[in-house]
Amino acid sequence: MSIRALWIVPIVRHSSSDLLQENIIFTRYFPIIEKKAKSTYGEDYITLPNSVEFSSSLLFELGYKDEDKFIQARDTCQKVDRKPVYEVTTPSGTIWPVMVVEQRGLLFCCLPLVPENPNSRPDLIQIPGISLGFSLLCGLSDFLRQCPPAEVIQRSGDLHLYLNTAVPFGRIADVNCETVMAKMYNKPSLLPKAQKQPSWKPVLHKGKNSLYLALTEYIRAIQFNKENVPDAFDLYGSVTCKSDLEVPLSDITINLAYNSLESATPLDNLLIHPCVQSADCSMLQKGETRASPRRIRFTPPTEMFTLCHYTAQGPRELPIKAVYDMKMADNRASLSIQLTLSDRVKNAFEYCEMQIPFHNRGIISSQDSSVSQGNTLVSPDKRILVWNIGQKFSKSLNATLEATVVFTDAKVPSPLDDPFCKDLNAYAQLFFKIADFTHSGRCIDSRSIQVSPSTKFKLSTVHEYLSAEYKIWNCNGNVLNSSAPVALLKHPTD
Repeated sequence: MSIRALWIVPIVRHSSSDLLQENIIFTRYFPIIEKKAKSTYGEDYITLPNSVEFSSSLLFELGYKDEDKFIQARDTCQKVDRKPVYEVTTPSGTIWPVMVVEQRGLLFCCLPLVPENPNSRPDLIQIPGISLGFSLLCGLSDFLRQCPPAEVIQRSGDLHLYLNTAVPFGRIADVNCETVMAKMYNKPSLLPKAQKQPSWKPVLHKGKNSLYLALTEYIRAIQFNKENVPDAFDLYGSVTCKSDLEVPLSDITINLAYNSLESATPLDNLLIHPCVQSADCSMLQKGETRASPRRIRFTPPTEMFTLCHYTAQGPRELPIKAVYDMKMADNRASLSIQLTLSDRVKNAFEYCEMQIPFHNRGIISSQDSSVSQGNTLVSPDKRILVWNIGQKFSKSLNATLEATVVFTDAKVPSPLDDPFCKDLNAYAQLFFKIADFTHSGRCIDSRSIQVSPSTKFKLSTVHEYLSAEYKIWNCNGNVLNSSAPVALLKHPTD
């Protein structure tokens, strides 16, 4: 679980000319690990390239150099892509496996030490340094998240201090950005001998005790409005936690309950964080749709983390039922949209907006619309008609839009154009967010939260419901959908 070298390279597109030294932001080699690699690989050992050679080779491999040329070894479809692991060919030889994480215009790279000869190409899952190296790079990017790329080179001293703490002598000791920074800048916490402090929590929280829990639920839906094509939708969510408690080690127990068991939607799957010690489980019989609460006990890490992910059975009805009717005539589009809010959904939005893109039709020259509520406008690129519905539907729970859109004769191509969306093949997309509501009825029971050892703390809970991908296809055109063949859906007979 060691790394041979680490680089931070800016993304710069070049022609065949070589890179300059000024384009290299940060480099760190680990001589002890390199000596170990030399003795392990023997005659197959490849010397690490210098910074300029590595940057040039890496940008070429990723396609940022000579991007206007087809290079058979790099661009062929027969090449297996295993991102974020790359094979980089340098003047001194080919080095593998190079981990690359791209963040904010920078390439964070490291070369883990392969316990056996890398020429044998062992499976990535058999190399412990792969997952640890990836986590190390993600932590390093978090450390520089508030630093503009142009100023990263000025923080080389902090970067060396960070690596001295996280990767002493090339051996990965800690990949958590929060704990590494705590070791770097804070004094160690002195505890009584009777209390034990975990190694992953070197510094205790100082200040007011607080516990933050957020349940975020998403719905992904596609409405076709066709008799032979059923609508598709998924309901899923996650629970995020941030614990700031002045105790070395705490156990927290929360209860994922329901606002009302009558309208609750049972969970299909629950994926928990490794810090979870126990989670109630229940087995449902075939055809049973009983919704039951889930009790989760966990020991929180220092940083904000996702406690669990879940998927729920499909809702009884969609939150907003929509019908999109559009017809084309020359360079003019006449469209009508009808929205109906479900009476099971809270009628209070933080935002509710519909975007109607027009692909492969040029730019919008004018639009004339009539809405029952809200207002319409054209996006800055003049390719999308935006309907701001507002924060609340009317008492009838309905909203309508009638519009006529005129396009210019010249069709200016756009890189965002969808080749399928031509003529009557079109869709509208809905974006909304509702606070203090979940469609499944799932909630965090604040009254049943337990913390051990017992301590006073400020509790903050958040519940929110958002649209992830909410598309409505034009009922007059063709649609994109996929389904399993009927033969696969039939159960085999004895």
